[in-house]
Amino acid sequence: MNRKTVIAMAVFALVVAACTSGGTATTSGPGTTAGPATTAAPATTSAETTAAPATTAASGENPLADFDEDPTAADPALVEKALGPVEPSDEASWNIVLASIARANQDLDQATIDKAMECWANQECDTGSGGDLVMGYADGGGNEVNVWRSVSHMEAILQALTYPEIGTIVSTAANFDQDPAVHVNQFRFLIQRGVDFIVGYPDVGALLAEAVREATAAGILYVPFSAGYVGLPDQEGAAIPGEDYLTVVGEDLCALGESFAEVLNTGVGSGNVALLGGTPGNALSLGWQRCAVSALSSDLSLVNPPANEDSTTGDTSWFPPIIPDVFRGLLTTNPDINGYAYEYADGIWYGLPVYEELGIPVSNLTLALRTDEQNLFCDWAERNDPTYNIFYSAGGNFQSRTGVTAAMMALKGAEIPPEVVVPHVMRQVTAADCNPDRPNEAVSGTSLVPDNVLSLMFGG
Repeated sequence: MNRKTVIAMAVFALVVAACTSGGTATTSGPGTTAGPATTAAPATTSAETTAAPATTAASGENPLADFDEDPTAADPALVEKALGPVEPSDEASWNIVLASIARANQDLDQATIDKAMECWANQECDTGSGGDLVMGYADGGGNEVNVWRSVSHMEAILQALTYPEIGTIVSTAANFDQDPAVHVNQFRFLIQRGVDFIVGYPDVGALLAEAVREATAAGILYVPFSAGYVGLPDQEGAAIPGEDYLTVVGEDLCALGESFAEVLNTGVGSGNVALLGGTPGNALSLGWQRCAVSALSSDLSLVNPPANEDSTTGDTSWFPPIIPDVFRGLLTTNPDINGYAYEYADGIWYGLPVYEELGIPVSNLTLALRTDEQNLFCDWAERNDPTYNIFYSAGGNFQSRTGVTAAMMALKGAEIPPEVVVPHVMRQVTAADCNPDRPNEAVSGTSLVPDNVLSLMFGG
């Protein structure tokens, strides 16, 4: 596929909060992977701090006009909703992130909502646009097993419906099956279906690499989101973004892990902490855990250290039915855990009943989290314990939209960086972060799916 060089980028303007508790540092890509240099956001900032989100300069010329995108049109309110008061990532990445958010500013009519629901509920749908392109969506989870996955799927569908060139959407879900072959076969189904590009999350990491290379050889672009590397690039057998597949969308995982560690270092001070992760082999958990372990203070004791640098610890598979057992295993031997780092806020909520079961108070506890499901935040507000504090980054559901936009730009000739870096900032939870009117309490507050669509999805 011939690609043109992306035209010169516009200058960005940034207004950030004047009051933060940490400094900034330059870090490399996830784990030991070399990636685009990014500036880590302040480690923590109060959710009550008022700051304008980072957006493009108001004056600016559209740097992506040749590819039918406009990052200058991103609604600052949506940027702040999705990400918080972040500093921009590298210019090429930030333009793509903003362009994807610009398309999320949708005034949905009933016909579009109906079509989105049809595509979300069925393996294949005709978008009605008459477009020739076929989008594939490959999820290692699925609508039925995890709310976060369900919402991310809808984000991608709503984004696809803004492109008249996309005439068909085909979706697969491995439903967290423990057999990697199920994930590989679902991915290969999309190759055989003849899709033009695939967006999704590769839960089995490097075990999907061969199928990903097959897609690339067939001219199919693959864009995993949520830092879904097909194995971290230094792992044996991993597929390499920018070579074996188009790009990966997500946070700088090393910076994320260091942010988690700083929250625990400051909030716990001294004591026992634990790390939790998702599906065994996924690169998101491995990437941040590697850097969090090395950044933890010597005054903290990690009760569940990983076996080695290529393995994760505290695997929960992001699957609610097994999460209580993970907490039982930790708390029966270490009842005095004072902090957790985890990329899934709702997973903590599913583990909290184990505290009551074992007679352990939920107090003197600091949580460093990525997502922002309302179940946990409302439970925290109800407990009203000043010794129990939560810090979070963002749900990241909208990143599936960024994956769709990156693929569509590439199909129109744009050069896409091998890592589309999504910036992050840690924020402390306050009572305002509990929204009892959310259509589903397990939906991230930072999701860009409109509430009327969420109500239809979850029967509210």
